[in-house]
Amino acid sequence: MGFAWAIAPGLDRLYPDPSVRNERLLAHLETFNSNPYLATIGIGFALRLEQEVARGSAGADQRLSRLIKPVRSSLGALGDDLFWAAWRPMLGLIGAAAALVTGSPIAALCYWLAYNTFAQSVRWRGVRAGFASGAGIARVLQDPFWNRVSGITKTVGAFACGAVAGGALWALRGGGTEGISVFLIVTAFLWLAGWRRGSRGRWLSPSVAFLVVVILLSVVVRVSAGVLP
Repeated sequence: MGFAWAIAPGLDRLYPDPSVRNERLLAHLETFNSNPYLATIGIGFALRLEQEVARGSAGADQRLSRLIKPVRSSLGALGDDLFWAAWRPMLGLIGAAAALVTGSPIAALCYWLAYNTFAQSVRWRGVRAGFASGAGIARVLQDPFWNRVSGITKTVGAFACGAVAGGALWALRGGGTEGISVFLIVTAFLWLAGWRRGSRGRWLSPSVAFLVVVILLSVVVRVSAGVLP
């Protein structure tokens, strides 16, 4: 019902005859279980094919009914991976790290602004992209943009997860918020080492990286305990 309600204004413009408009609206009352942010691509796609139906294009209604289900499933998979598994966790972890360091509610406000700036822009641009592509929507779904953004956000989210976990443990140990910077440096070091290895670089092996981190943490613990000057 939500999908049909969303495309109803477009159907009003395409079908002045109320009986024809209602008939086309009923054709969109099937379940459209997709990601709420990428579903707008499906809205634009459906309206483009509805425009072809209104113009009397042969087989346009069959193409619409045949393609809408795979489009729905693909948008759900892409959107869930991008937003639920990458974008929201990454921003949440960064917001948690910022709140841990600053102790200010501004971190929550920044999280809200950053999340919705990207999410709502995807919604807005999705309608245009879906309408522009029409039956060629596969080009939109296969765009490397989705995997690239998802991969970057997951990587940054993993970095933020390590930073938050290390900083929280340090603070609970009594090291204070200044210890978070140490864990940020260590986590960044590991991340860079892993990234270089993942890109087939020869910068640092995982075993050497682990050894260096252990040494750094040992020095930090000894300094905090007053063993070293």
